[in-house]
Amino acid sequence: MTYFIGTDTGGTFTDCVVMNEKGEVWVGKSPSTPPNLEMGILNSVEVVAQSIGKSLEDILKQTSLFIASSTTATNTVLTRSGVKTGLITTEGFEDTIIIMRAIGRVVGLGEQAIKHMVATSKPEPIVPKTLIRGIKERVDYKGEVLCPLNRENAEQAIKDLVDQGVEAIAVSFLWSFLNPIHEKQVGEIIKKRYPNLYITLSHELAPRIGDYERTATAAINCYVGPACTHYIQKLGTQLEEKGYRFPLLLMQSYGGCLQPGPARENPLGMLCSGPAAGIVGSKFLADILGFKNIITTDVGGTSFDVGVIASGTIMRAKEPSISQYVVLSPMVEVKSIGAGGGSIALVEAETGLIRVGPDSAGAIPGPMCYDKRGTRPTVTDADLTLGFLNPDYFLGGKLKLSKERARDGIEKQIARPLGLSVEEAAAAIWDIANAHMLDLVRNVTVARGYDPSAFVMFVYGGAGPLHSIAYGKQAQSIIIPYCSAAYSALGALTSDVVHEYQFSDPMVMPFNLDRFNANFERLGKKGIDDLKADGFRDENMILRRYADMRYVRQMNELRVPIMGGIIKAEDMEQVYAAFEKSYEDVYGKGSAYREAGIHLETFVVEAIGKISRPSFVKHKMKSPDPRAALKGERMCFLPKYREFAKATIYDFQRLEAGNTISGLAIIETPFTTILIGDDQMGIIDEYLNIVIKQKEA
Repeated sequence: MTYFIGTDTGGTFTDCVVMNEKGEVWVGKSPSTPPNLEMGILNSVEVVAQSIGKSLEDILKQTSLFIASSTTATNTVLTRSGVKTGLITTEGFEDTIIIMRAIGRVVGLGEQAIKHMVATSKPEPIVPKTLIRGIKERVDYKGEVLCPLNRENAEQAIKDLVDQGVEAIAVSFLWSFLNPIHEKQVGEIIKKRYPNLYITLSHELAPRIGDYERTATAAINCYVGPACTHYIQKLGTQLEEKGYRFPLLLMQSYGGCLQPGPARENPLGMLCSGPAAGIVGSKFLADILGFKNIITTDVGGTSFDVGVIASGTIMRAKEPSISQYVVLSPMVEVKSIGAGGGSIALVEAETGLIRVGPDSAGAIPGPMCYDKRGTRPTVTDADLTLGFLNPDYFLGGKLKLSKERARDGIEKQIARPLGLSVEEAAAAIWDIANAHMLDLVRNVTVARGYDPSAFVMFVYGGAGPLHSIAYGKQAQSIIIPYCSAAYSALGALTSDVVHEYQFSDPMVMPFNLDRFNANFERLGKKGIDDLKADGFRDENMILRRYADMRYVRQMNELRVPIMGGIIKAEDMEQVYAAFEKSYEDVYGKGSAYREAGIHLETFVVEAIGKISRPSFVKHKMKSPDPRAALKGERMCFLPKYREFAKATIYDFQRLEAGNTISGLAIIETPFTTILIGDDQMGIIDEYLNIVIKQKEA
């Protein structure tokens, strides 16, 4: 038997999905183990191995594909735990990364935070001013050398930084993406004199226009590089020692995966790889089910993540950012807030109101009901107090929850100060958490002109299926995938190897055809070469070409697909028309105005290596009667009524395709709990997903 494994390391749990060559799927879940994340990954695989009746070594010896997504890069930036990093840049431009193009105060913040500008601040510098060195050199906007590199100046700058204890150096010069000669020279000096230093040359990582963004990208890549490299090496070594014989693949934030070599060169690509994997998995399943418009929602222990797939296309972030720094690292667009099962609830001393999140109890100590020294009530404690969670069947019974501790925390810290009953206080926590989630869903749909009722909503993450009753009702239907509790791990498993290349070469229509074709040919050749180095054959390679374009004097580009092959003069009308169609799709019919002139800024090529994997098992639809899966009944306190009601409890593992469940009902799985409202119906489809719709009036 051959196995295929995908894993996702979250802030609270590490998830694992294992599929065999028949398409059968198993899910494993284990607490995350920072800072040694590879331990949590192996533990989650072992959970699956035990359920199959095999050892960890047996599974890995029979595994031909292992893809991991990780929070390593993200957490390193957010917790400011990266290495001491130096920056070498063009003399006179040392403050570029400090000034942050004047947007550093608000990048990545929500609308409410931006409104209160006085309360905003720039982030703590990734590279402090004392570790920035400007050296004499200059290349102009045409790529011509105006001032040769002062080698003595460069050598002294490098020595100064090393003497101050830096472990990594980023090099970013003006217009280096058009002529990288000076960055290459500095890189050679560093490698020769200090071979153990981690270095990033901006033209290699992000050959795009935008001095601040390119500099920030190079600096953050250095900042997280050693930690990510260490993680990749340790995980690869552990897997090899346990019997895995193929290359480890690392999930990337743009929705593909890479082998360890390319991933170590660009660890920044691992930012937000978990949420990206979830959206990739949603696209994979949506294609099978025949859906084109999907809202993806992931409720984990620490965050609530929302993405959009519109007309079959995964939305990309226009201005990717991390910790208020804009980065030129392609990312699937995922909007997140601090609202998850571990989000802490408290009564604000200043207002006397309940606040839920963004702080989280995380994996350690976790919610109070975990009984692991947690001292503050969380959303999970409220879920348990309301009766939605079974204290004896959390994680399939592997973690017993203490309802007494949950109630005690809510009573003392929320209910008593506000003069509420424990259930009323828990209901308030539930309502506030769900309101935060619903606001974010509206922000990424209605605020952008999308009608949620034209979308299906995919719900996953450990806490998503429990809370979607509140934040998902505006969608056409709610789909809870079979592996919802570990869906980002499944998404990683469904991804392909993808190398993405970008190169800025600004031009205004009519475009220079020689440059136009040469840029795509060069990027495409690099893609083919890299895929061949990965072991792919021609029949498994796909090249996709795009151009980032806008109207002259406008600021925001749109990514436009470009046909393959050599583009001739007569083909350019199709290129311009494709841009104008994309423009009107986004900004409304009639908004295109060619007379303004069309500006092309960046050439993009995706080189895709298709990975063979089995399809999901398709089950025969059976009787709608779910009585064979009935477990019993439980009293729950319903927040919308502020009263108790009886819920019917079902065992997910005994449900069959075709079963129909009328709410109020709770479906218990080993890894998540699914709540179906009293005004909803749930249907088990042929792939064992749960499709929830409103009851007909």
